[in-house]
Amino acid sequence: MLTRKKHWDTRAFHDFLMSRAATPFQWGVHDCALFAADGIQAITDVDIAADFRGKYTDEAGAFAAIKSIAGGATVADAAAYCMHKRGIPELQHPLMAQRGDLVVVNESGRLIAGLVHLSGRHIVVAGEDGLKRLPITSIVRAWHV
Repeated sequence: MLTRKKHWDTRAFHDFLMSRAATPFQWGVHDCALFAADGIQAITDVDIAADFRGKYTDEAGAFAAIKSIAGGATVADAAAYCMHKRGIPELQHPLMAQRGDLVVVNESGRLIAGLVHLSGRHIVVAGEDGLKRLPITSIVRAWHV
């Protein structure tokens, strides 16, 4: 299980989002999955992506790692693997995800990982030139952190 730190929202998660606001996308460093995992680590001190770190540096390598580690083919499969490994069930109703929760969203036909923003009204994801917000309605899968 994951336990959120005291004041996770006003300190840890807020500070994490501020520190990553202008960080450019980079495979294996600051991509959608590692951004979400880093946010969860800021909130809980648990690195859900430890099995994936250092295993890839480009898109092909990322998907090869998902296949070899999680036995899947998508970022959603990697997220499910990471959360299942920690005993966290997937939410039956993904649109019920709350602030700080791990989500997988559909952005222009691609599945990407993100976190529910502090406002609770958006998803925040790693974008090409820094963080960007997506509509909460783009969630297709979710796990409570």
